[in-house]
Amino acid sequence: MTEDPFPAPAREPARRSLALGLFLVVVLAFGAGIGADRVGLLGGQGPQATNDPTSSVQPSGTTAARATISPNGTIGPGASVPPDAPADVGLLWEALTILRANYVDRSALEPTSNLTYGMLDGLLRAIGDPGHSTFLTPDQVKAAAEDLSGSFSGVGAFLGERGGGTIIISVISGSPADKAGLRSGDRIVAIDGRAADGLSVVEVVTRVRGAAGTTVRITVLHRDAASPVIITIVRAKIDVPAVVWSMVPGTRAAMIRVVQFSEGTTKALQAAIAEADAAAATAIVLDLRDNPGGLVDEAVGAASTFMTTGVVYVRQDADGKQTPVAVRKEPATDKPVVVLVDFGTASSAEILTGALHDAGRAKVVGTRTYGTGTVLNQFDLSDGSAIRLGVELWLTPEGKRIFPDGVTPDVVVDLAPGVLTLEPTDLGAMSAATLMASGDTQLLRALELLGMPVGSN
Repeated sequence: MTEDPFPAPAREPARRSLALGLFLVVVLAFGAGIGADRVGLLGGQGPQATNDPTSSVQPSGTTAARATISPNGTIGPGASVPPDAPADVGLLWEALTILRANYVDRSALEPTSNLTYGMLDGLLRAIGDPGHSTFLTPDQVKAAAEDLSGSFSGVGAFLGERGGGTIIISVISGSPADKAGLRSGDRIVAIDGRAADGLSVVEVVTRVRGAAGTTVRITVLHRDAASPVIITIVRAKIDVPAVVWSMVPGTRAAMIRVVQFSEGTTKALQAAIAEADAAAATAIVLDLRDNPGGLVDEAVGAASTFMTTGVVYVRQDADGKQTPVAVRKEPATDKPVVVLVDFGTASSAEILTGALHDAGRAKVVGTRTYGTGTVLNQFDLSDGSAIRLGVELWLTPEGKRIFPDGVTPDVVVDLAPGVLTLEPTDLGAMSAATLMASGDTQLLRALELLGMPVGSN
């Protein structure tokens, strides 16, 4: 992991030393996938909380319970008001007291953690950073750790937020989601008949995930479709390889696909390049299509596998301070490279794309990327829950912002409707002729830019 350039202040939440460049993205494989690069204190400056609470009268003349803030600055059992707390912080305790004293369905108030989590979720929603800053329950925190390990149970799709709703960023090849026909850009309308409107990405993930062998019904609106469809999927254990590769038939190029930036991606990429060297590859097609991102340290390592000097990306904090993140010392290849991207390319995959493009190390082919540009920190809370906050923007080495419009390729090539991108695992059984007829015009154009069109070997 990267060295933390910002020393952690005293008494801050427990640190999660996972560094991600995310929407990303909330990078979610119908699970979670966001971590922290650095930590900071929560809270803000403001006048001291008042000791003069208000009261209210409910309909029908019922007097509401009064919430009090005691002279010693407490707002409830075990809670203290710090000197710099906002003046209206006592409203939370006031409203909770009224709710507990008057709400007709007492069973809905248990367990009390539901109320606390609901308030925390509302707090994060109120800052207006959908798909990025969010609250995670303890179970969601555990799910996030599973996803970054490369193994989880679910349907095998990565989710993000766009236009106020949850969409599929990418699907894992061969997963239940892939076999059921879910595709990048599909909008999640409902899960098991329950509308997804108003739900955060994390909430959608929680409803879709489940034990292997169980069934979930997902209502989706395909891109360019007029009406939604219901798709029934049997969940399974998903093992996500970080990197897969194959020689491209009829050429001396290796197609190396980085699936996501989980732990160990850099080493897996270097191993794939070494194997490609042994197979006499003379050029590389680096496939980042449908890569939802992940750990930013792994993106830095991947960039350093193709670059020996320079900057990978630039971090910009809330004060506008910019901190370049340099290439680090890694075994590096000097083979010619073309990068493939599409709308499913997000987060750390965009960091790698921007680094190679701005350094003049690679041409970029495909369609515009997702447009993630926020570095999220995860702040662990005392009960195992956590909050994720967008604390920095990231820029390409030339200072270009990726959020919200993404990266536009050097050569824009869109696939024809219904054509699926080829995987390295598809290439082994293909001939040069079947590759030419595959319809993957993005891959074919990349090979042309490398000076080795199919059949030129």
